Amino acid sequence: MIADIEISRLATETTQHFAYNKPAITPINGLAPGQSLTSEGYLKVVAWEDIVNKPDPSVARDQYKFSPSITWGDEFNYTGAPDPKKWNMSTGNGYYGWGNHELQHFTGRSKNVKVEDGKLKIIALNEPYNGFDYTSGKIVSNKKQRYGRYIIKAKMPLGAGLWPAIFGFGERHKDYDLKTWPNCGEFDIVEIKGQHDGELNYNVHSAKSYGASNMVTLPTHVTLNKFNEYRIDWTPDYIKWYFNGTLMRTFTNNGNGYDGWPFNDYFDLNICLSVGGDFVGNNINKVAMPAIMEIEYVRYYALINLNKKSQYVQNPIQPRLSPASAKIVKSGSQTFTVTNVPANTTVHWYALGNDLRGFGLSGSKITITSAMLQAGGLSSGSSLEFFVDFIDANGVSSKATRGTLTIQ
Repeated sequence: MIADIEISRLATETTQHFAYNKPAITPINGLAPGQSLTSEGYLKVVAWEDIVNKPDPSVARDQYKFSPSITWGDEFNYTGAPDPKKWNMSTGNGYYGWGNHELQHFTGRSKNVKVEDGKLKIIALNEPYNGFDYTSGKIVSNKKQRYGRYIIKAKMPLGAGLWPAIFGFGERHKDYDLKTWPNCGEFDIVEIKGQHDGELNYNVHSAKSYGASNMVTLPTHVTLNKFNEYRIDWTPDYIKWYFNGTLMRTFTNNGNGYDGWPFNDYFDLNICLSVGGDFVGNNINKVAMPAIMEIEYVRYYALINLNKKSQYVQNPIQPRLSPASAKIVKSGSQTFTVTNVPANTTVHWYALGNDLRGFGLSGSKITITSAMLQAGGLSSGSSLEFFVDFIDANGVSSKATRGTLTIQ
């Protein structure tokens, strides 16, 4: 009965980012007010203290405020592997090359991911490894954030087929199942094609908007192969992208609910250097390897006046699930109940990207049978992970609660 949920892919490794259509190029004619070039022809970097504390005139009416001090981040002022209290290593090649037919195998080896000289270094190598021709690295934040400002100083490698990216996935994203994307939400703080210096890709993906590119071109002589600051301001009403303090793009919440704005959820932070795939193509410049993506710092500033404005703010009430986890025998069943349903809200159950209403599971109480799990490919010792959230009258979801059911 739940065969379409494809529970059998529970074992596949970590995250993917996804293919895009041909980008629409939006040239930036000249510099923004207050911006200037260095003698080398690069955009002058605005001091991060000024970026944090100086309000953007275009959003002064909103009066969203971010913490004046760093809430979370990494200065990479140590040597060795990325701090395990802050980062997880993502390894493997995922499902169909992370959904993009990428050619690399991510490893956790120090030759692919390390911190030295005050910088995180992700290194792509031309070498055979586990059946792949290239290796590289990817790290994912242990902590998920909801709204806030990220400022990341990075130097990007150049060369055909290189794909450096910094992006976030919503908490409903499941590494082993492509069905959760794009519904889970994705925002790209920055992605570039290594063969196109001076072009930046700023995207958001949701159930209603995905697959398209939003590419901007930088002024002449600006190169991504120098350290630049990439910033994103994320609020309940909009997401704004900045390059060295210059506003590049704005994406606005249109109030159409979760399918158009999944960005009320909590999101992780992904940093990776991919090789090949649908976005950059498979004409790899092997001479450019080893290719190194360098991060000088990652700084996150929390949104500190969350209740200031938006009618679209996520419902702070999170479902209380009873029980949170359970085990059943092969011929058994288990009932799960949400005990704190607010007025005028819908209880929404889903698993692996599928709305479970299609399987007759809705309301504040559902019963899952072992026959359902077995039909989905689960056997003794296997577990189904599912989620429940609230959807209010505006179509805005609450933070999700996770449940687990295991066949004994």
